[in-house]
Amino acid sequence: MKESLIEAKIIDYGKLKDIQKEIIYYKLYVDALKKRGIKEKVNPPPTLPRSVLTSILVGGIPREGPLQIDFVNKDIIKIKEYNALVKSPEINSLPLYAIVEYRDDEIKVFLAYEEKPPIVGVDIGVRHLITVVALKDSKLWKVRFFSEPKVIEYFTNFLGDQQGIIQLEEIRNKAKKMILEAVNFIESLEPKIVAMENLDYFDTKPGRGLRVLQNMLEIEMRKRGVKYKKLDPYNTSRICAKCGYKKGEIMGSLFVCPACGYKADRDFNAAYNIALKCYYTC
Repeated sequence: MKESLIEAKIIDYGKLKDIQKEIIYYKLYVDALKKRGIKEKVNPPPTLPRSVLTSILVGGIPREGPLQIDFVNKDIIKIKEYNALVKSPEINSLPLYAIVEYRDDEIKVFLAYEEKPPIVGVDIGVRHLITVVALKDSKLWKVRFFSEPKVIEYFTNFLGDQQGIIQLEEIRNKAKKMILEAVNFIESLEPKIVAMENLDYFDTKPGRGLRVLQNMLEIEMRKRGVKYKKLDPYNTSRICAKCGYKKGEIMGSLFVCPACGYKADRDFNAAYNIALKCYYTC
């Protein structure tokens, strides 16, 4: 289980400042002895927590934790051992424990939260062959585009050829490296699930060409145990990922929302919408 530490605002220090004073006194006393060349062993104050002492001895910032917490209400959290109160950050999950850092001029409290795995949306297109958008708690986290000029060249030839069977095979051959790079990136995100448009809905020639790339992605993700789901592609490219307006305009490489004025790369907007759709429905 991955965890992240987020700083919380201290409302009531409780006994935390008493610990800070003991730390400062102990460090000053030890430093004074060193300057005089005295190698006497100094016993720390008996109330100084072991984890704090260890961090001092290794030269780091004195830190204590994990410390047990109680929930006073949905916003206020108590550090039980020191009767200190902190305000919880605006996060849609409950903290697990607290960590305290004792600096010379301030005290900081961090709350530990379980990191939820991201939702990943993938758009497959002609300009950016693969666009990957990752969300954490419905917020944009990471974006990456993957492309390969030779694949685009063969794709263009495929669209202009009456049959295009040879070009499809060339697309498969030239896209292998790009597919591996894309799946490597997706796997590194450790996603809960990967969402893609279901290109089976598109029986046009461009749709058949794009399905070649999607099939390669699916095969590689299955090999690695990456979960994925194909979603109904209806209106994915027309919805505004910022305000939700459903009749956005495509102007060349840009998506433009007439309702809120939002402008973005059209492939990015589509991948973002796919990820959002999965976040709320998968």
